Amino acid sequence: MTSRTHRRTLLRAGLAALPLAAVAPAARATERTGRLTVADVSHWTDAYLEAWRTKNDKTAVQLFTPGAVYEAVPGVPEQTFRGRAAIGRYWRDITAGQSEMTGRHGTPVVTGDRAAVELWVTLRAPAINPDGDHWVTFLETNILLFAPDGRCRRNTEYWNLQMGRLEPPQGWGTAA
Repeated sequence: MTSRTHRRTLLRAGLAALPLAAVAPAARATERTGRLTVADVSHWTDAYLEAWRTKNDKTAVQLFTPGAVYEAVPGVPEQTFRGRAAIGRYWRDITAGQSEMTGRHGTPVVTGDRAAVELWVTLRAPAINPDGDHWVTFLETNILLFAPDGRCRRNTEYWNLQMGRLEPPQGWGTAA
């Protein structure tokens, strides 16, 4: 298998969220206080994971500003999506073959309008062999840049794919 085919297979398996109403309180809190909080990022990430679980690209794109940049693979122009339309197409394509997705996030680390949050996601992904779908686990960290309204204006993903349905180790995702 070529590295290009392997990368395409991994991307198809998925990288990558509650309806937009779940984001609104976080957005209002950010606008009211003028600073991004751990709670704001946690609410946003819960909505992101729910959109992923439900394959809801319409909800997913509402989490982003109109001109947002989504880097599924940093430094790879073909995996950098600009604007809601491009992000929506990416989400539809990447989640199409996924099923049984479960996800959780760790405690976000926030500084200014920037946050880092760990994700632990398991799902069934399209098989690259004739044996059928298989379980994969994404160990992912997203670096997020937020606009004053609480929506994300840049998401850069750093992830590792493991075959199988793995559970996080004790203490995973804690800020301590």
